[in-house]
Amino acid sequence: MQIVRFLPHPGSTPRLGLIDGDHVIDLAATAAERGMGWLVPTMTDVRAFLLAGEAARTAARLLARHPSNAWLPTAGVRVLAPYESGAKILAQVVNYPGHDEEAKVKIPAKPFFFQKPASSVANPGDPIVAHRDSRKLDHESELVVVIGRIGRNIAAADAYEYVAGYTVGNDVSYRDFQMNEDFPDLNASYGKNWTQGKGLDMACPIGPALVLSDELREPYPLRLTCRVNGELRTDASTGDMIHKVPALIAEASRSMTLYPGDLIFTGTPMGSGLGTGRFLKPGDVVECEIERIGVLRNTVVADAD
Repeated sequence: MQIVRFLPHPGSTPRLGLIDGDHVIDLAATAAERGMGWLVPTMTDVRAFLLAGEAARTAARLLARHPSNAWLPTAGVRVLAPYESGAKILAQVVNYPGHDEEAKVKIPAKPFFFQKPASSVANPGDPIVAHRDSRKLDHESELVVVIGRIGRNIAAADAYEYVAGYTVGNDVSYRDFQMNEDFPDLNASYGKNWTQGKGLDMACPIGPALVLSDELREPYPLRLTCRVNGELRTDASTGDMIHKVPALIAEASRSMTLYPGDLIFTGTPMGSGLGTGRFLKPGDVVECEIERIGVLRNTVVADAD
């Protein structure tokens, strides 16, 4: 099952849809049409849908059996990031062979996370901003794990029971900020600037679909790519991931409660501008794609300020 968060028309409020070929089934509208108003709140909020677990998935399947005016052409709706404000966004550092060399850092012996703020989230099709204060705008195509159950101190052996599904993310990075290039003395005392280097506005495109675990339980091996203006920059397999999903969830949940809708970016393979010196510029079209999940497409624009 594949779920999208979307706007059916300008001025509407976000709701959830079930992808059916080239159509989106508006689950909230279908529930309302069938006199099941009590289901509408669950079908308008990603966290509520995931928290309801199998009951919500069963309800979505039942609603999909009844064609209605709420079956909308996918091309006619505005797809949003499968994210609700307030959910955590954790991101794993170096997690693929080769990216350690281009980043000039060692592969961490265990999972090591930073956070991206909610204010950095961007929808599919939203612009990536070439902020005027940065000269090194970079792409990072990543598999994103979406948490589906409340959990804390989760054992690696149980981790997949807490996975709702997967989506595509672009961990947009401003490398000069991240590396403290204008203030290199900060690195020795404080480390890299993860917050600004990874958390500026529009630095976290996510989507388009949330592929649920009933369709994709373990995300290996899947081809993971990034193209800039059609040119292949990153080409790898999720099977090459060093710290895989169970290890990431186990470490992330150590004395930190994970909630439905929380996201874990799992790291990017090699091929970013950090290694090639080819950074993004206004007009570039960036396509992050993961086999069986989808294509996340965003265009770089100049800073308007």
